[in-house]
Amino acid sequence: MKISFSVFVIIAIFMAAALSHAASGNAVHSIELPKIAVELRAGEGNETTGRFCNICHSLDYITMQPPFSTAQWTATVNKMIKVMGAPIAEDDAKAIINYLTAEYGTGK
Repeated sequence: MKISFSVFVIIAIFMAAALSHAASGNAVHSIELPKIAVELRAGEGNETTGRFCNICHSLDYITMQPPFSTAQWTATVNKMIKVMGAPIAEDDAKAIINYLTAEYGTGK
């Protein structure tokens, strides 16, 4: 298999560009994301819910949910603990479920 000179030149140009780009990869680039403060509704369990849920995700995940029943919020909180590994004690989980049901749920 014989490579023509023009193909060789094109390959050399691409390799040089790739190496040049890779060499510039040592520079540190950063961006600053805007701070988005999500306030949970006032209610018993607000602080516990905010403290534990915000460990893994933004609190807007809570505010964007449809109104779940107690059973649905229980399943969601248990999934966060058992599947996702959220470090929430049983008493705190109950407080979170009660709060979510009262403030972001069907109330029953």
